[in-house]
Amino acid sequence: MNQTDLRDLLYSETAKFFSGAAVIWAEQINTKPKLPYVTLKLRDIGRTVFPLGDENDDRAYASDTIFEVNLYTNGRQIQVGPNTTGNFVNTAAADMMEFANFLESEGETMVFALADVSIMLKERVRDLSELMNESAYRYRSMAEFDVTFIQDASGRYAISGNTVPNSSGGGTAELHDAVNGDFIETESENAEEEVVPVYTDEDEHKLHDENMDVMAVES
Repeated sequence: MNQTDLRDLLYSETAKFFSGAAVIWAEQINTKPKLPYVTLKLRDIGRTVFPLGDENDDRAYASDTIFEVNLYTNGRQIQVGPNTTGNFVNTAAADMMEFANFLESEGETMVFALADVSIMLKERVRDLSELMNESAYRYRSMAEFDVTFIQDASGRYAISGNTVPNSSGGGTAELHDAVNGDFIETESENAEEEVVPVYTDEDEHKLHDENMDVMAVES
């Protein structure tokens, strides 16, 4: 799994629960949807210093991030008379807690476990509702979730499990497909051609023996 896969999984499971609301990623240039709606954000991502390995010499990192979810809602309408609908009750925090319970339910735990992902509510659901003017409130709640996942770093250059180039222009097909012993040629604006050698253990032993022979002749 890479970070794009994680984003897709978190989005799909959030949209599964909030099927009656718009679900969007934060920090996008978009028209604000009608209430209710949910915004998602992945915070800083970290990983362990040392990678995990398997019998195929593929590597992966135990990684973690914080999943931030904001809910904006009208709340629940209340009846003030037999046939009269009155004000709204703030249900933002209660609705968010239901979502947290959903993510940690038995069914969702199985979904995340199949993807080597775990998710847990971080501290408590926060009610961020505020008075927008003298006659209306904006009902909002926010929750943060600790997320752990296994980040793929397979291949000679740790990008064989990724799509290349990425959205920022990183990675090439040559780096993606490289194996031990390959020579990767790269081009840049400051150099016509640069060859990056990749040595195997056998190459290093041969180089060591050649150096020893030269030292013996000089002595």
